[in-house]
Amino acid sequence: MTDSAPSPQWADSSRGLGRWIERLISIALLRRPLFFQARQLIIRTAERNGIPWRARRRELHEAAASWRSRIVTPGLLPPPYYLARFHAYEQGNLCWQAAAEAEQATDAMALRIWPDEALSPDLAQTRLRDAIHRAVAPLLGGSIAQVLDLGCSVGVSTQHLASWLHQRADERQEPRPRVQGLDLSPDMLAVARVRDPQGVVDGWLHAAAEDTGLPTDCLDLISLQFVCHELPQEATHAVLAEAARLLRPGGALVMVDQDPASSVLQRLPAAVATLLKSTEPYIEQYFNLDMEAALKAAGFHDLQISACDPRHRVIACLR
Repeated sequence: MTDSAPSPQWADSSRGLGRWIERLISIALLRRPLFFQARQLIIRTAERNGIPWRARRRELHEAAASWRSRIVTPGLLPPPYYLARFHAYEQGNLCWQAAAEAEQATDAMALRIWPDEALSPDLAQTRLRDAIHRAVAPLLGGSIAQVLDLGCSVGVSTQHLASWLHQRADERQEPRPRVQGLDLSPDMLAVARVRDPQGVVDGWLHAAAEDTGLPTDCLDLISLQFVCHELPQEATHAVLAEAARLLRPGGALVMVDQDPASSVLQRLPAAVATLLKSTEPYIEQYFNLDMEAALKAAGFHDLQISACDPRHRVIACLR
């Protein structure tokens, strides 16, 4: 599989349905109702599928509030792109509401992958993460010591990754790797800390993915899951360059995100596509980026690109 698949028509603002959607969501008086409808649809659907969206939001918000001040890096300012409207939040990802709802949204995303199967949120999430780990496993020849989950959000991907790598190390009778998560939102990291009471993850870092402040050649594995579709192309190039700097020669990068070749995404109904595009300001830039070329330009090689489910792809490669 390559990046040769065309961008879905609904994401292309230069023509057809994509142009109509772009004009619609650019009207401020219409955008707020769209955001409201998108949020209500997401919450109703999630709660029908067994995700306690609102109750969990209250629980996480209350439990995580005291952690924020202990995690935040003083003086760290988010880049302008991070302040764009995301996921039906006018404040974007940098707000408590986004952090307190990210776990539920991630579970809802996993359930949408297999709509015709009667899966619990936990089972759908586990199936998704297991498919991701299977894709990167062949590139991990030796022992793994230092791992970073870039753009970790509230730590769903980080915890699954750490558990898998710990099991791998135990089976190989090797020391368990040190796994950390990094994100730009202190609110997300506070929630991540609350969600990991057993300390499966070794630490949570408040920094920008394109400027982590970590030493060069310090990592064996970097995970970048469901991040790049939320970045403008310039930021994606910067994040890939930082990942290449951080990885030791022979280190691995695993990237998971929307699959441009997915028939599910290509055929989204107009109403669903409108809601999706209204909440994902950089989705068109993501679909138009030749990710394989971007990774090679950043210094990665031995790319393995595969679909991990009907909507997403895994790109595993070496530094």
